[in-house]
Amino acid sequence: MGTELRARGVRVRDYKSSLWSALACVEAPDAVVQLHREYLDAGADIITVNNYAVTPVLLAREGMQDALEALTAKASECALMARDGARRPARVAGSLPPLNTTFAPSLVGDFEDNVAGYRRIVAALAPYVDLYLCETVSTADEARAAAVAAQESGKPFMVSWTIERTGHFLRGGDSFEMAVEALRDFSPAALLVNCASCNATTAAIQRIRDLTDLPIGGYANPVLEEPEGGEPESVISAPIGPDDYAAVAKGWVADGATIIGGCCDTNPAFISALRRVASGGRPGLS
Repeated sequence: MGTELRARGVRVRDYKSSLWSALACVEAPDAVVQLHREYLDAGADIITVNNYAVTPVLLAREGMQDALEALTAKASECALMARDGARRPARVAGSLPPLNTTFAPSLVGDFEDNVAGYRRIVAALAPYVDLYLCETVSTADEARAAAVAAQESGKPFMVSWTIERTGHFLRGGDSFEMAVEALRDFSPAALLVNCASCNATTAAIQRIRDLTDLPIGGYANPVLEEPEGGEPESVISAPIGPDDYAAVAKGWVADGATIIGGCCDTNPAFISALRRVASGGRPGLS
């Protein structure tokens, strides 16, 4: 949502020092609803609420500590408005993102504090969403904290780790074996990876496949390789188009993925391409 809203001229500031795309739900809600609708029209089975940056830590940076519930409700209403007017059935996922700056394992924080933060977000999303997406988590403990809150909700939830540039480990350095083991006492609906290069996503899906019987999948950034030492906002250095991206994703399906989609710098054209070429699975996440 964030990168595509910015590409359309909506004010989306740097993710490190702002609420990223969340204020668009207040400043440009029609643009948010329209983008959700375009993802649905392109063939998405799931759209994700634009609440990725609506966390206690990020709100505090903006002096908006008390706005989490109201801003989450506004973001959720944008998604529901789009879904309720869609031509085909779809589900709405609530995002359980990194509570501090994304991509930064050093800022993950204390486990119990994370659980408390996720519980607040889960409660705010609960009246609106069909499932939760614990996404872009960079350590096994961060994922486990999000899973605690999500499982308590009684609704389905998926866990999606973000991974380092080779796809061999989580960005925080944990192995996939550690990450899967950390969720042993929980019941996620699927295990995914996101916000990484296409090739890293391929490698990660192949590893996860051998560690679980749960549904697996991924939603990547449209670049084959992430530059060594690249910052998250600069990793799209040699982007590929929707058809090339979908060709890579077809390999994910061949490797066992049943949930596929797009992350930063993808747009509805990518979802449309996935819808055309994916077979034997559940085309998914926008």
